[in-house]
Amino acid sequence: MNYYLTLKTLHILCAIIILGTGTGIAWYTLRGWLSGDSQVLRWVSRETVTADWIFTGSAVLGLLGSAFGMLVINPVWMQQAWLQIAGGLTVAVFLLWLPVVYLQYQLRLHADSEPCQKKTGKIMRAWCLLGAVAFPLTVAIVYLMVAKPAL
Repeated sequence: MNYYLTLKTLHILCAIIILGTGTGIAWYTLRGWLSGDSQVLRWVSRETVTADWIFTGSAVLGLLGSAFGMLVINPVWMQQAWLQIAGGLTVAVFLLWLPVVYLQYQLRLHADSEPCQKKTGKIMRAWCLLGAVAFPLTVAIVYLMVAKPAL
């Protein structure tokens, strides 16, 4: 059994889950908010918080674990500039994700209150801004991992 290829496969699958779940959560949360229907927003916000923990949270753990395993097998990679940049971008995306999770909880909380439009609008603007910054960084990480450019 080739441990490196097993870890690499896990790493790729976790990256797919993170990108796919993140895109799906973004789509449905935004659509729920834009619907103007408080019942839809309540349901979507409850479901996205749950989905984020189940799918994104477990995929992040798998991604970090597989990355650590691959670096144990190939420690010389830590000297590669592309990996150092990808690692820095990963930390940045994680630091953007933490407030996104908090905002999702806030959205869920305020979607249950009747006069929610003003508060949820503020929450959603911050949430969209964080996502607009995090998504291209995530794409850049995938590019670096695939291309491994000489920098």
